[in-house]
Amino acid sequence: MEILPNGAPRDQQLTRYGEDSPRSLGSRSFVSMDSPAEEHKSSMEFASLFRRYWLLFVALAVLGAVAGFVSVVLGSPIYRTRVLLEVLNVSDDIARGSIGSVSFEANEVSIQTQVNILRSGTFVRRGVERMQSETVPLAPTGRDLFSRLRQRIRPASQDPVENTKQGLASAVETFDAKPVNKTRLIELTCESTSPDVAAQFLNSMAAEFVEDTSRSRMQTAQKTSEWLSAQIEETKSKVQDAEERLREFVRASGNVFAGSEAATLDDTKLAQLKAELAKIQADRIAKQTRYELTLKNSPETLGEILDDAELRGYQQQLSALRRDRAALTTVYTPKHEKVKRVDAQIELLERTYQNQISSVVSRIKNDYMAAQRQEKLLSSAYAGQSQRVGSEAGKAAEYNALRREVETLRQMYQSLLMQGNQAGMSSSVPVNPIRIVEASTPPEEPYRPRPVLNISFGTMLGLAITVAFIYVRERMDGSVRPTASAGRILNAPELGVIPSLPLNGRWSHWKRLPAGARNAVVEVEAGKPPASLAAWQVDSGFIADSFRSTLASMLRNHPSGMTHRMIMVTSPGPAEGKTTVVQNLGIALAETGRKVLLVDADFRRPHLHHRFDLPNDFSLVDVLSDNRPGAEAFPTRLALKTSIQGLSILPNRPTREHVAKALYSPRLRVLFSRLREEYDIVLVDVPPILHLADARIIAPLTDAVVLVLRSGVTHRENASQAFQRIQEDGLYLLGTIMTDCDVNARKHRYYYDYADDDRS
Repeated sequence: MEILPNGAPRDQQLTRYGEDSPRSLGSRSFVSMDSPAEEHKSSMEFASLFRRYWLLFVALAVLGAVAGFVSVVLGSPIYRTRVLLEVLNVSDDIARGSIGSVSFEANEVSIQTQVNILRSGTFVRRGVERMQSETVPLAPTGRDLFSRLRQRIRPASQDPVENTKQGLASAVETFDAKPVNKTRLIELTCESTSPDVAAQFLNSMAAEFVEDTSRSRMQTAQKTSEWLSAQIEETKSKVQDAEERLREFVRASGNVFAGSEAATLDDTKLAQLKAELAKIQADRIAKQTRYELTLKNSPETLGEILDDAELRGYQQQLSALRRDRAALTTVYTPKHEKVKRVDAQIELLERTYQNQISSVVSRIKNDYMAAQRQEKLLSSAYAGQSQRVGSEAGKAAEYNALRREVETLRQMYQSLLMQGNQAGMSSSVPVNPIRIVEASTPPEEPYRPRPVLNISFGTMLGLAITVAFIYVRERMDGSVRPTASAGRILNAPELGVIPSLPLNGRWSHWKRLPAGARNAVVEVEAGKPPASLAAWQVDSGFIADSFRSTLASMLRNHPSGMTHRMIMVTSPGPAEGKTTVVQNLGIALAETGRKVLLVDADFRRPHLHHRFDLPNDFSLVDVLSDNRPGAEAFPTRLALKTSIQGLSILPNRPTREHVAKALYSPRLRVLFSRLREEYDIVLVDVPPILHLADARIIAPLTDAVVLVLRSGVTHRENASQAFQRIQEDGLYLLGTIMTDCDVNARKHRYYYDYADDDRS
């Protein structure tokens, strides 16, 4: 049986690294977390970012709020006020010279006209002049807190005239008039540095507009009344003249025009002849049709013959005689007396029948001829009457024209009388079409700047700048952090997350520990124990619990039926916490009752013996460099026992001359085989995998690899390269451990404080 370099038989190695081996599991892709888990992780990432940058959040938010407050205090206050006017439904038909309707509704065109009048420069000047003539200049008043602060910081001019002039200039510049949609309202607005000036200016504009509209309406009504009076007298004279001309024409024509429609006698006669002619023509057409049927078809098919009872009797008698003759001819010859007598009766009856038919046809023809003659006579009479009517058409047209003129003038006269009455009422009743709905009052607070808005905007701007800064910083930061876990970056299991540890003999995040843990740490520091054991001597420390949780993941993740007895721990680069992870995992394993060995396989910078305060006189490099035979080279006890029950270490000492010899020594394989048999679990601490070849040489002799990443230190590209190198070498990656994480300790506070006996 062939023995492989790690000392195991080939068939066991094939089983171990086959298709279902742990090494093949290292390249499997892991199922992504479901949607709720992703949302929970996102919330945790935001919480972690907030914990890291909360001071920056608060500082910039306060700075933005202060900037907003300063902008309010130092900014010039602007006051805004408004006036609402209503355009009433007052009759304007007279002013427009229209006839028919007696009222109008203020539509969009009329309201827009009023708005344009208000916006005109001439009208604004009139409003300014009115305000200056009616009001007295006032000193600026500040009623709110910010106005009083402005007066203290920047004392304004106390000259009322100058203040009024400045406020009026800004009010005139910002004055605007606009219609309110779907209403008869017009809104006047302006902005000024003085609230009293803004209100006085708008009230003056509204009063001037109301008076101007009323004055213009009265003047228009008076002019309209004068114009209507002249038009009524002129129209009355025209009506009288037209009626006189009509009467003279009727007398001169011999009173031939009569009836409600003013038609002559000849016209009436012509209409009667036309109606009779139409009737005769219709009768003639019917009789002509019946006559033509007698010529084209057999007379027996005519309706008059078919409907004649006498003729139907003749037909029935002929049919009976013919049947009798047919019966006789079956017995007698045609020359028989009986047959001859029947034939004589048939002949007489047929002659009578034909004579009757001929008389019916003759009657139809005579009726047609009579109708034709009557039509000719009526046509001749109608033509003669038409000529007589045509000769009098000119007189009828002249009569109709005179009559229409009289009627038109009468209607115009009646309409002018109504307009005159309405004009008299409008001029006598003082109705103003413009009403002030809401007068302007000096505003209590300035329209601009707004303290709440400015301070809120400054705060939000500070928060936005903070978010942008954090986003840019996090995007530029390529290091591995808990917010971007190794499980998503490397597609590998994440065995655990280790909080910030007391590295190099000091606690980097001591203030973030619970109160009980801090007190215990102080006692440990006072007793000067090895720094690596501090977290474990603090029984209530959650840092030790994080290693126990990581150990649980390691022991659970191996395939069923197989045990990782020799595990190599490495990292992409230096100072990433792999030695700390090795020693603490060793302590956690020893707690489970296993026999654990920690092998310091770093031939350049060994640290394990310092962490446990043990000598390194006889080390790993000495065992591998010894030239004695194998049995003599290995003492009975290679490892040194620590103060932890069940935990031993195989120390190392720095060397530069014998590194390659030690790594490629056959004794290393034999040594690892012996250690695998003697201990339950062996943890091998090796140098970083990217910088030195030590880890890649030792890894095939172990069962699995654990990759240590340090939060904020390990770059993502280095982590990816290390993961790729492990895959290329066909090694089984048990998972990753992230160290030095900024974990919030508040969630552990209640449990550890509850365990404190001194807590009442």
